[in-house]
Amino acid sequence: MKLWMDVMRDMEHLMDDYERIFDGWQEGGVDGLVIGPPVFNAAKLRTDLQYVKGEKEPTEIFDPNPAVYKRFGVETPSPPKNKEPQKRAVLRKMLQTAKDRGLSIFFFNGHAGGSPGRGGHPFFDEHSHAATCARIVDRLEQFPMVDGNLFDGPEWGYEIAPHHQNHRSSIFKDLPETVRDGSQFLGYDFDALVAAKDRLYALLHNLDVRRIGLHGGGGFTGTLHLFGSDPDLIAWMRFRVESITHYLRSIRQGVDCNTTRPIKLVASFRSAAFAPLCGCDFAQLSDYLDVILPKHYFWQRGFDGLLGTVYRYVETLCEWNAGLSDRDALAVVKSLFGFDLPGVNDRGDLEYALTPEFYQRIVGQETRRPLAVVDDPDRIVPWVDTGRMPHAGDPMSAADLRNLILAAQDEGLTHFLYHHHGNLTAAEWVVMSEICGNRWEPRKSPYTPPDEVVL
Repeated sequence: MKLWMDVMRDMEHLMDDYERIFDGWQEGGVDGLVIGPPVFNAAKLRTDLQYVKGEKEPTEIFDPNPAVYKRFGVETPSPPKNKEPQKRAVLRKMLQTAKDRGLSIFFFNGHAGGSPGRGGHPFFDEHSHAATCARIVDRLEQFPMVDGNLFDGPEWGYEIAPHHQNHRSSIFKDLPETVRDGSQFLGYDFDALVAAKDRLYALLHNLDVRRIGLHGGGGFTGTLHLFGSDPDLIAWMRFRVESITHYLRSIRQGVDCNTTRPIKLVASFRSAAFAPLCGCDFAQLSDYLDVILPKHYFWQRGFDGLLGTVYRYVETLCEWNAGLSDRDALAVVKSLFGFDLPGVNDRGDLEYALTPEFYQRIVGQETRRPLAVVDDPDRIVPWVDTGRMPHAGDPMSAADLRNLILAAQDEGLTHFLYHHHGNLTAAEWVVMSEICGNRWEPRKSPYTPPDEVVL
């Protein structure tokens, strides 16, 4: 097992001391680097979920090459006013050093900062696709030591809790009018999809306990009947998958046809259980992505964690349906996502759900599923986040991290991506280095994890 290290938003802390940090990382088993968004003076997201700006305004790391944008028929973005020449020189030297050391390198959201689209939805706006491709090609051609671009998503919404929409979008708000033309392009009746979405919303406010008892957790046919045997609802779920696949296929083809060098495209999505609801079919996407990064996020509370999402579904369904029990709501969750959390019968049990059986069964399942669709296990590199406050969620201990990694390794996983270096604690680094390289000895090593608790 090896790992990639994510440097999120704050490139400068790495640039200031990269030789020592690279030594420590590689001793501990790091063989890949994800860095970005690739701008200087990036704002940091603190634990109160507020962005804190740097001392200077954020600025791009390069000047755009007009020839690339002309090739794609899109406008050339304006060059940054503050070019930060000293930082540019250090960044290039650092990235080349990483490449010379044998590290794989990816820019996180390196496609950002291109020219705007033409007002359509980004999943379907061809001008937006061209601008995205141009930005990727421009950046990667100017940084030839970087292997590729990492997309965070794309995904449709996956939360239903109204109070959680500041963090992640609601599935009931992701059919705006801008989707109409794109849905028709893919052969769907937009008004029928909206109507199906509204019927699902109404159904989830009027769940029948008898039907849950009969069909809850009952596989495809049971789930179909539980949700009203609605053909337009099935069409909406299919549309979600086809639209995401269409977008990434378009980007893949646009990049490949207009670059002077091979560029890898990788993308991250919620884990396999949630991915279909988000519109992400790993089997289809593996045809267009070099690496898929499922999010092995399992904490309670915060955002994006598996237990937190389950809690919010159960809480919301019980608030929407007087008399609905937690057990009933969990049966609906099982029907939607296909997992049965060991030892969890109500919301309170989620506080104690991270048991050895959880890691063996749930983490094992969430690892097997994506590995099943690729020809090489190196093409699946899950994001892993634990520590003091993963995505503002409840702490996950070093023992949790160890159980998670070993359960995934038992299923054949060869790599994971740690999110992110600014939050890395000493305990986590001991665990990861022991599994992936040589165990870190703090009194002997010149490297110390930052442990900043910055999201």
